[in-house]
Amino acid sequence: MSTSSIEWRLLQLERLLARLRRSWDFKRNPSKQLYVQDRVSEYREMWRAVAEKIGANFTLLTDDLWEMRLNGKKTRILNYKMEFDDPVILEMAGNKPLVYRLLREKGLRVPDHEVFRLDDLDRAEAFLSRHPKGCVVKPANGTSSGLGVTTHILTRHEVRKAAILASLYDSELLIEAMIPGESYRLLVLDGEVIHAVHRRGPRLVGDGISSVAELIRAENRRRTERGEDILGTDRDCRFTLDHQNLSLSSIPSKGQGFVAQSVNDPRQRRVEVRTVYNEAVTDLVCDALKENAESVAESLRSRFIGVDVITTDPTVPLEQSSGAIIEANTTPGLHHHYDLRREKYPEPALRVIQALLRP
Repeated sequence: MSTSSIEWRLLQLERLLARLRRSWDFKRNPSKQLYVQDRVSEYREMWRAVAEKIGANFTLLTDDLWEMRLNGKKTRILNYKMEFDDPVILEMAGNKPLVYRLLREKGLRVPDHEVFRLDDLDRAEAFLSRHPKGCVVKPANGTSSGLGVTTHILTRHEVRKAAILASLYDSELLIEAMIPGESYRLLVLDGEVIHAVHRRGPRLVGDGISSVAELIRAENRRRTERGEDILGTDRDCRFTLDHQNLSLSSIPSKGQGFVAQSVNDPRQRRVEVRTVYNEAVTDLVCDALKENAESVAESLRSRFIGVDVITTDPTVPLEQSSGAIIEANTTPGLHHHYDLRREKYPEPALRVIQALLRP
């Protein structure tokens, strides 16, 4: 048996073990992540409230399939899925390498990336050597909600482990360079950005005396007293500090604010971490960024899409912030766009349903 044959069998064994661990984790859900398919009751009540607001008739066809009627028009909603884009558009949008190619051809910024397969790890490892500050590995097709994604990869062993996980979802894999900054989602309806949200990371302020590490420890004491998740000094923290020209030993000047973390990953696993948006920023996002998102929708011919962007500053173009477009989400979940504790439905929901029920 050749070495390559032995190596391939070892990969397949590791893949089998990864599948078993993945199935076990799904059952236990140790991270307590709530996926959109688990939000049926939330979406049902959200759309019921929207129907009441606009005077529409709301009918349950099944537990997760509903019909809304207004002035002789009707539309159906399957949990978070709505009647906007056809299957060809949905399939195209799920093909990440294709989306990156189409966007790059339009002059839009996307991460540097490489497509590979599990039997071609050398290609991914060579890519990592060109991006030593960190990479992301993900399935190339058809996933969302962070499934199969590993971030902040620094070693060849981690590339292998991440590729095995991603291969559980698709045979074609994608490795891309980490982009400094925070995550923003721009919601585009019929060619226009109608709402934007931000995953705002924790901020700290320097006192001119304490190091970043000391400021984090002081903040964690306060968080522990309040029963909140503490801040880690993991790879995300160090990566986030680095693009601000800081390190854990740096002493920020008095009054100097900085972002301590970019990703909501309290368990510090870097695996299948979902982005949880927690701040509406529609008025903060610059026109150039909105135009980029609208160009994504135009490229894919999508009527309704969520465009994910990583940037250090949403008030300037991506070329200026060295940011990039990292995802095009057809059937975007509207639960990202409101605070369930204070609102019955997200503000964009009215415009979305009116677009579907327009005479």
